[in-house]
Amino acid sequence: MIDPVRQLDIISAMIDEARSAIRDGATIDLIEIQGLVQEVCTAIQQDPPADGGAAHEKILAMISNLNLLADDLKQQQTDAGAEVIRRAVRKSYTKGQDN
Repeated sequence: MIDPVRQLDIISAMIDEARSAIRDGATIDLIEIQGLVQEVCTAIQQDPPADGGAAHEKILAMISNLNLLADDLKQQQTDAGAEVIRRAVRKSYTKGQDN
C-alpha cells in the first residue's frame, strides 16, 4: 500500500476532480473514493504514520473536502429536481395551448 499520508493527498485530488465534474453537470461514482478512504483509515489505525501531525492535518482537510462534495451533491440533486418540475410545468402548459 502507498504511504497513508500520500494516499490522503491522492484521495483529496480525487475529491477535487469529483467536485469539478459535478460543477460541469456530470454524475459521479464515489465507490473508488469510498474504498480508498476506508483503506487509508484502516492503514492509519493499524500503523500510525511517524509524522502524525501531517496525517492529522490531511485527514481534517479530506473531511472538509468530503463535506464540500456532499454540499455539491445536494445542490446537484436540488437543481435536477427543479429542472424536472420546470419541464413538467412547461409540458402541461403547452398541452393546454394545443386545445
